[in-house]
Amino acid sequence: MNAARFTKRARLLTAAQFDLAFKQGRRINAGAFTAVISPNGLDFPRVGFALSKKHAPHSVQRNRVRRILRERFRQQQQTLSAVDLVLMLRGKLPAESAELTAAVNSFWIQLAKRCAAS
Repeated sequence: MNAARFTKRARLLTAAQFDLAFKQGRRINAGAFTAVISPNGLDFPRVGFALSKKHAPHSVQRNRVRRILRERFRQQQQTLSAVDLVLMLRGKLPAESAELTAAVNSFWIQLAKRCAAS
């Protein structure tokens, strides 16, 4: 898979794929985010997003978070093992864009460490 692309095969697309990740995966909590990590049996990682209105009530906020997380995944997908990631919000988002980017970077560092450990 090309490291500079976020292709369709790198996404969780169907409800069945999400359900399988939730059933087989384990949760990692870090700051305002939660990740469900599940082995996928493929040669590459995949990612899906489950961002609720409870923690980000406006679609602009959810789309911005999704965009930042997607970009971070795109940059780091070569370093991840073959897992399915479902990324979720579990707390209030920072109001400032720089704080949000810092929170995502911190979350991603913790996520990469935990993925490498398993």
